[in-house]
Amino acid sequence: MDNIYRLSLLLFFTLLVTGCSSIHGSLSPSKQQSELHALVQTPTELEEGESPFCAVAEIQPELAPVKEIVRIPAPYTAKLYFLLDQVTFTLESELDAEKTYQTLLDRNDSEIRISGHTDTSATNSYNDALSQRRAEKVRQDLIDFGLSADAISIESEGEYRLLVLTPDETVEVMNRRVEINVR
Repeated sequence: MDNIYRLSLLLFFTLLVTGCSSIHGSLSPSKQQSELHALVQTPTELEEGESPFCAVAEIQPELAPVKEIVRIPAPYTAKLYFLLDQVTFTLESELDAEKTYQTLLDRNDSEIRISGHTDTSATNSYNDALSQRRAEKVRQDLIDFGLSADAISIESEGEYRLLVLTPDETVEVMNRRVEINVR
C-alpha cells in the first residue's frame, strides 16, 4: 500500500512539473475522433509546445440569423358624413376625406371595406340605393386617389345599422355616412 501511495504521488508530481506537455503527443492526426468530440472541441490557436488540453479556447457562439419582424398595421376605421339625400360630403367630412384617403394610400392595405348608410328619412328601398351610391362614390374617390380597385369592396346597409337610433322619417346626419374599415 505504501508503494502504491508513493507511485501515485510520484506520478502526480511528474505531471505537475511537466505540465500538460507530456500529454501533447497522445492525440495524433492518425487517431480517429468521434463526431461529438469534433462538435464540442473548438479550434484554438496553439503556440509551439502547447497542448490542446491545456489551452483555453475562446468560445464564439453562433448566433441565429436575425429574422425580420413583420409588423401588421393596426385596424383602421373612418367615417365620412353626407348631406341630406345627396352623395356630397358635409363640409367637415370634405376636409377629413383627403386626410383619410392619404392615410389609406400610405398604409397600402390589401383589403379595404366600404359600407354606405343612410338615415330613416326616406323609404327602405330608396335608402338602400342611396347608401350604395355613397359607397360607390367613396370607392371611386379612393381609386382616383391612387388605391387599387382590387383592394376595395363595397356594401350598402341603407338605414339598417344606425349610429343614432331614431324613428322612421327622422333626419340625422350621424346616420348618413360611409364607414371605411381596414383590418
